[in-house]
Amino acid sequence: MGIRFENVSKKFGENIVLHDFSLVLPDSGIVAFLGPSGRGKTTLLRLLAELDSPSGGRVISDFSRLTYVFQEDRLLGGVTALGNILAVLDKKDDAFAMLWLTRMGLSDSAHLLPGELSGGMRRRLAIARAMAYGGDLVLLDEPFAGLDELTRLSIYPFLFDKNDHTKLTILVTHDRNEALRVADRLIVLQGPVLHIAEDLII
Repeated sequence: MGIRFENVSKKFGENIVLHDFSLVLPDSGIVAFLGPSGRGKTTLLRLLAELDSPSGGRVISDFSRLTYVFQEDRLLGGVTALGNILAVLDKKDDAFAMLWLTRMGLSDSAHLLPGELSGGMRRRLAIARAMAYGGDLVLLDEPFAGLDELTRLSIYPFLFDKNDHTKLTILVTHDRNEALRVADRLIVLQGPVLHIAEDLII
């Protein structure tokens, strides 16, 4: 079944972010939520991660292991880049952690603390840590903010594989070209409801 949003509403005080929102997502593939700020994209991810609860309706998910790249890096400041990845692994595996650092172009920075990295390097480390943790549901909330186009293109293959039927990846972005490049399905949020006309299978 994947994921079902059934008549979901979400309010923050008097601000209605989602109203009577219903949507079914598959159990694999790459889905992009597209739209400007304040349209509920991040709220949908937080509901899936059970970091927020709906004000009405319900969210149903069949997934058992979730990984999340937040808009903020959320790194462990007193731990090296390598240590940040090892911290989320079920068992210590330096080689696997180094593999993800290498994929993100950070192999020479494994010994550095987050405070010794540039903003773009910290962003890539946050991505590496989440992807190393793994999961059958991957939530990416504006994961490439602050990264130049060449860097984005170099790491897309490690995040988006349209032939991978073992997981569902949900990307939140405001960049339509990016969404069209990586996603199987594009869902445009225009306000507190789903804009069905822009629910596109790519």
